[in-house]
Amino acid sequence: MQNRCFPQIDEPRLMSHTPRRMSLKHILLAILIGLPLARPSAAEIPDGPITLEQCIKIALENNLNLRITNYQPRLSKLGLDGAYSSYDPRFSTGFSDGHRISKGRENPLEFTIPTSETDSFRHNYGLNGLLPTDTRYTIGFNASETTGISSNDEPFGSYGAGFSLRLTQPLLRGAWSGSSVRMNIKLAKQQVESSGLDVKQQIIQTVGSVERAFYNLIADRQNLIIAENSLKNAQEDLRIMKIKTDVGTEAKTRLPQLEAEVYSRQASLISVRNSFTTQVNTLKSLMTDDFATVIDKELSPVGELNPVQTVFSRTDSWDKALNNRPDILKSTIALERADIRLKFNKNQLYPQLDLIGSYGLSGSDSADIMHMYDGKAYANRVYNPEFNPADPNSKRFLSKPFVSRAAAFNPTFRDIRRGDYPNYSVGLQLNIPIPNRSARANYKTAQAQKETAILQHKRLEQSIMIDIDSLIRSAESSFERIESTRLARVSGELAVQNERTLRDEGASTDFVVLRAERDLTSRRYSEIRAKADYLIALVRLAEAEASILDKHGINVEFVEE
Repeated sequence: MQNRCFPQIDEPRLMSHTPRRMSLKHILLAILIGLPLARPSAAEIPDGPITLEQCIKIALENNLNLRITNYQPRLSKLGLDGAYSSYDPRFSTGFSDGHRISKGRENPLEFTIPTSETDSFRHNYGLNGLLPTDTRYTIGFNASETTGISSNDEPFGSYGAGFSLRLTQPLLRGAWSGSSVRMNIKLAKQQVESSGLDVKQQIIQTVGSVERAFYNLIADRQNLIIAENSLKNAQEDLRIMKIKTDVGTEAKTRLPQLEAEVYSRQASLISVRNSFTTQVNTLKSLMTDDFATVIDKELSPVGELNPVQTVFSRTDSWDKALNNRPDILKSTIALERADIRLKFNKNQLYPQLDLIGSYGLSGSDSADIMHMYDGKAYANRVYNPEFNPADPNSKRFLSKPFVSRAAAFNPTFRDIRRGDYPNYSVGLQLNIPIPNRSARANYKTAQAQKETAILQHKRLEQSIMIDIDSLIRSAESSFERIESTRLARVSGELAVQNERTLRDEGASTDFVVLRAERDLTSRRYSEIRAKADYLIALVRLAEAEASILDKHGINVEFVEE
């Protein structure tokens, strides 16, 4: 099953492509499909021949820098989820159980008020939060139960319940662009998009680094062949000279110079071989996350340095770079972020004007109390006509109260359900900060930050154009060097051949021949370096244009969560 939190790498271009500029509706949400954060398996580096396409594919799966960068969209997406949490409703509830005994009062002239007892149980529930329209809401429900004995020595019981709804809608400050929650969500979305561009930038850098390392490795391999052949030639010259000195046709004084040349070329070969090994390790480091497992593998790049002249167009290159480069797209996002902050701070200049509305329903029910006297029930108390306040044994009432019907929640809920006892209110609340210096200072700061972002964007555009121009000039000069170094190498080969002929005829010396051979070796190195530099210059130009992925048929597919 495909994980929709990953952008996809489409090497054969079979996927539908999205626009160059990512919209907020289509954002890079995490990482490469071939580079999941936890991978059950990874592509392995082969031991032996390897092509550039293989190197790029393996690097896209294993490169550590890319895998590290791939965490950024995931973290940004979590940040966006956190920003949306401001719209999450919050539930609250509370319970209380109480018991109270009130001290009675004694009036010596009349009667004594007995002690009263009250048991109560209350519970409430609330739901509050924020709507996307910036409306704050509070929904509440409460209920209570109270029973006990009053100071009149009568039992009592009651139930009460209430429902309430309160809405607060900002009309000026804090509404729409002035909502801090809305601003934070927009900024978080921009951060997700920006982190996606970071991944794309790292992909471009990884592909470019692999391609440059591959060309350098081919160049070092060819240099190694040249150094080996140069040493073989010197060893062969020394072998022939030893034979000639043994038979007496040449003087032994010619041997030290040839021996010194052999040792010198051995040292040169060691240096070239070390450079080749270093370049192999460089390429391996781009393709693996566990160097110890590939250290003994031998890489043999497939291909030769075959540069083809390219016709450059600065205008086209500028257009590609200014429309596709992740850094310029990130700069555009920075402009949008500055504009979001500017609109927010402008809104904070307005006074706080809130529309407030509330609506509620309530219900209650009380126990029915009757009075029993002489086997009959009375609605009111039956007084004792012979009551004597001075006699502590004399009773004021002859009847005894009792609960004929206990209070219940059903009548209470019925009142609420029928809306018998509603309450509502509508009003405006105005809050004007004087002189509002903080908001004014923040707005001016946001204006300055927006102007700074515009200038930084312009500076980046100019830097890109200069960089493109320099890279094109570098590529053009590198290609010109190829022809010059080729002619120098051809002339050097002819010079060596001529000097060898003259030496064999006695018209030249070993010193002159060896110098010509050293010059030829150096010119061969220069020709190889010129070819590699030209190909690398093309790679750097493709990186600067952000066209290197198109060059290799790689498409980063952005998917919507």
